[in-house]
Amino acid sequence: MSLFRYLLPLPLLALLPFANATAANKSFVGGGGMVRLSYASSLTPTRNFAGRPLMNSGWRQMWDGTPVGRGVGIVRFWQVAKPTDGQGQVTEMIQVGFSRSAGVVATCGTEGLVSGHAKRLPNRMLGGHRWTVYTNGDAGMSQQVNATNFRSVINGACYAIDRVTYAVKAAAPASRNAPTQAVAAARMDAILATIKVGGRR
Repeated sequence: MSLFRYLLPLPLLALLPFANATAANKSFVGGGGMVRLSYASSLTPTRNFAGRPLMNSGWRQMWDGTPVGRGVGIVRFWQVAKPTDGQGQVTEMIQVGFSRSAGVVATCGTEGLVSGHAKRLPNRMLGGHRWTVYTNGDAGMSQQVNATNFRSVINGACYAIDRVTYAVKAAAPASRNAPTQAVAAARMDAILATIKVGGRR
């Protein structure tokens, strides 16, 4: 840790993503210190949880039209990429949010996930906790969205991780400098693998 970090007031320090020992990755802490993850230094964490066609805005993804419910978006990462099929552009994305609302917590593992396109996958261990996992998707006109949705109740709160692929075939091609879809997807999957909920262990 650099001397600069020791000189920062603690409130400011808590807000800053900080560099890992490896220069290629950074670490992020959010949700009151309850969520920790690592991400490629080429990516930027954001609190913008705006929606898109076929994809609701908010702290978690809902697939059956029900309201997103009271909750807080912690972080979203996304990257525009050149699609594997070469048409338009694709955005690879991952977001994390949580809620302490009693109603949300009570139905955390199923609410908004059981739609006509849903498929229940085996539970998955992630960061030392067991997560309920569904895949979901939708398509219309030139857009298509596919997602893997993770839900878990940890320390009395409902946590949501949504790993999303959003393709627009009619969009202008991604920029020449954009990564391939495989590279962007690998960066999001790498973030997923590092997520830990529940504070420092």
